[in-house]
Amino acid sequence: MVRADATTSAAVVSTSCDAIENRLLSLLAYSECDANYIRLLRLMPVLAAHRQRDFASLGVDRAAQAEKALEGMRTVFTLADLATEPVTVEITVLEAFKYTTTLEIVQRPVLREWMTNPSMLIRVYHDASTAEVVSYQGHKNLQVRYPQPNAKMYQSDEKGQVNQFLGEWLSHC
Repeated sequence: MVRADATTSAAVVSTSCDAIENRLLSLLAYSECDANYIRLLRLMPVLAAHRQRDFASLGVDRAAQAEKALEGMRTVFTLADLATEPVTVEITVLEAFKYTTTLEIVQRPVLREWMTNPSMLIRVYHDASTAEVVSYQGHKNLQVRYPQPNAKMYQSDEKGQVNQFLGEWLSHC
């Protein structure tokens, strides 16, 4: 009987530690997403104007027009000058609504001989002041934590790593 109680308590402690670890990973992921939101506001001042509902700086009179005015806007940053053409990062507004904006971030030109160019879809939540990667290289619906091993061969903290990569990428712009 004592042995069963010890096993049960060890299982409870193990489950509790896993829950704490998952919660800490979630908090770290959220803090990275919050930092990415700030980075994006600095790189795209129109997002800050949209967040503050400053329609005059967007060149429109009403809120309904503000969302549509944002869609299609593009910001381009040069990362490096190659002999043939510069390496740029393009941030494009795909969708804009009152509380959310969807961005596409891609690197150009295509450098196939060296690597696959990074491309991401970012969802910006203005009401929560956060921005998270919703798609990376075509991989969608990334989970906060994956069991090991898994069928898609993702790292256990794949979503956190992708959001961290976005932060590093944005800091180079």
